[in-house]
Amino acid sequence: MSFEGKSLDYFGKVGRGKSRHRPRNAPALYGGPYPFIQTADITNSDLYVSSYSQTYSEAGLAQSKLWEPGILCIVNAGVNTGDSSILGIQACFPDSVISFSANPKRCNVRFKAMVPIDDDVSIGSIQFHQKCIATCLLRADHG
Repeated sequence: MSFEGKSLDYFGKVGRGKSRHRPRNAPALYGGPYPFIQTADITNSDLYVSSYSQTYSEAGLAQSKLWEPGILCIVNAGVNTGDSSILGIQACFPDSVISFSANPKRCNVRFKAMVPIDDDVSIGSIQFHQKCIATCLLRADHG
């Protein structure tokens, strides 16, 4: 059996969370109606991340992006790098989270086995790729 290599953009679109405001902890950014998913929320979730501990205000949303349910969220920071969950609600997330929006004709995000390599995302290390693949395969087995 042989496999034809495909780039990740064949299967979907890679993106990155947004949090442009500095300082990031400015009180005016928080306390509104928009769920703000953080890396710990992803790490502590099961297959789908729907729980959050923080919300954005209108000012927070203005410097971020509201993502749609169904995308894969991958942590790209700290010891939890590579942890992933599928977004279960509309929410914002910071630039320490990478998104993968699957092309439904070519990929089912629930059964994901991928290595997200993209210069614009600047992921970083072989260990991340190994952990991401292991996490994706484990979640697919239990999903």
